[in-house]
Parts: sequence; C-alpha cells; structure tokens
Amino acid sequence: MNIAQLKEIISRYLAGKASDKETTFINEWFGRALKDAEQVPVTEYTETQRIEVLGNLHAAMNKDHKIIWLRWVGMAAAACLLLLAGYTYRFELLDITDPIPMQKVAAMKFQVKKIVLPDSSVAILNSGSEIIFPVRFRGNKRNVQLNGEAFFDIAQDPSSVFAVTAPHIQVQVLGTSFVVTDGTSIPAASVSVKTGRVAVTTDEKKTQLSANEGLVYDQLNRIVNIDKHMDVDIEWTNKQLVFNNSTLADVFREMEKLFDVKIKVAKPAIDTTKFTGAFDTGDSLDGMLKVISLSYRLTIEKSKSGTIMIR
Repeated sequence: MNIAQLKEIISRYLAGKASDKETTFINEWFGRALKDAEQVPVTEYTETQRIEVLGNLHAAMNKDHKIIWLRWVGMAAAACLLLLAGYTYRFELLDITDPIPMQKVAAMKFQVKKIVLPDSSVAILNSGSEIIFPVRFRGNKRNVQLNGEAFFDIAQDPSSVFAVTAPHIQVQVLGTSFVVTDGTSIPAASVSVKTGRVAVTTDEKKTQLSANEGLVYDQLNRIVNIDKHMDVDIEWTNKQLVFNNSTLADVFREMEKLFDVKIKVAKPAIDTTKFTGAFDTGDSLDGMLKVISLSYRLTIEKSKSGTIMIR
C-alpha cells in the first residue's frame, strides 16, 4: 500500500464514487483518525497545523452528527488521513487494495476435523461445523469466522489478537484454549475456557472468562449466564467419527469415504439398525468393524476384490 493508492481511495470517496467497502472503511477510519489526532504529542512544529486540522474535523463531524464533506473540509480531512495512514491503518488499507484470499473448511455430518491455522493455532471442528479464515494473517489481527462448534488452541502472540466471530458472539484472545459453540441454528451460544483468559462480546457487552469458566448467551432473551466452575468437555476433539442414533447405513457410508472401501450388507434390516458411538482418531477400519460386529452379532467378510460384506 502506498500514498498514491491511498489518494485514489480518498479521491473516489470525496467524489462519491467509492465502493461500499471503501465508503464504510473511510467513514469508520475518519472517526478513528479524529480520536487518534487528538492524542498525538504536540510539538512547536505541528501545533498550528494540528489545531487547524482538528478544528475542521470537529466541524465536519458535529454538524447534524454526520460527516459533511464541504470542499475545504474534505481537503483538510484528506490531509489528516494521509498523515495518519502511513502506519496506523496500513493493514486495513491493504485489506481493500490487496485482499488476502479466504479459505473455508467444514466438518461434514458425523465428522470431527482438525485444522492447523496460518499462525500454527489449532481448530478442531465438531460435526456439521465450518470455519472461514485467510490463507495468511496480516498485521496485528488474527480473525476467523465460525458457524457451529470448535475447540481452539491458540498460538501465543502478544502482538496479535486472535478473534473468533460467530453469528451471535465474538471471542478475543492472545493465547489460550477454549470451546466456542454458536451457529445460525443454535438457540444458545456458549464459550468454555480450558486454559488462559478470553474476552467474550455479546450485544456490545464484554465479559472476561478465565480457565474452567463458561458463558451461555440466550440470544432470544439477550441474557448472559456465567458458570464460574465449569468442567470443560473436550473429549470429542479426540474423535474421528461421531454417531448419535444413526443408522448403520450412515456409519458404513462414512467408513467407505474415510478408508476408500466398498461395504455391502446382506440384509436391508442391517442398514436400518441404529448405532450410537464414536471412533477415535487413528482407529483402524478393522477396529471399527469389530466394534460393529460385536455390538450386533454380525459377521464381517472380505472378498478378494476388497469389498466388505456384512452379514
């Protein structure tokens, strides 16, 4: 990002030709620029310019609580933005001019999936969950989006905040491990902390949680409940496949996908038999089939072609 690119963005904004993304960014940035400019140490060299620019900014911001872009105000604001842009907001500007590609990973039904994020943090998705994250993190922010349930073990980096944004809550940390459960079809979002500390934001209210503490947010009634003594359940993170009252047809289908094999049943009644259980990461196909056969007194046969017959 260079000054020429920044000038182009501001010029488009002042001319009313900026994109929605650019307009939103500049509007938010303008407000932050005003606050930041007020905190800049005053020197004899900058005092006159500082008072003039701040006066113009205040005039622009205060009239009807809107940004009124008169020509002279626009020029003063643009000058102020240019002075501040070189360092403070370089990453936000890069996100507009050179966006980083995003990646989506989903754990399908019955699956538990482990993902190593660009900063070496680990996310383990529970069945039916998905996560969106950039192929690399930029600047002092590590932002991911979650829909569903995931356990996070965050790589420590004091200079870079890690943030998980879900449909109803946001969690911010520097380095810790925790579980987030929140999705568009989940009635009550929750966060439980295994190690370290996190900050959870709900409806603009921020709550601090420490290890073995949890939060449940009822989004319908906007009620937050805190549990100060929570036993954080992460046993599911060691599983590879999880079934809850699922048919054996579903179980065999997942095994076929996982091990690239063909499984057939001798009787239709076998397919409709219900199964509840889980298989750990690293469990072999033979081990899984043995559990099924012993549970239902079934016989496992393997043909020369590799097809598995269940009788």
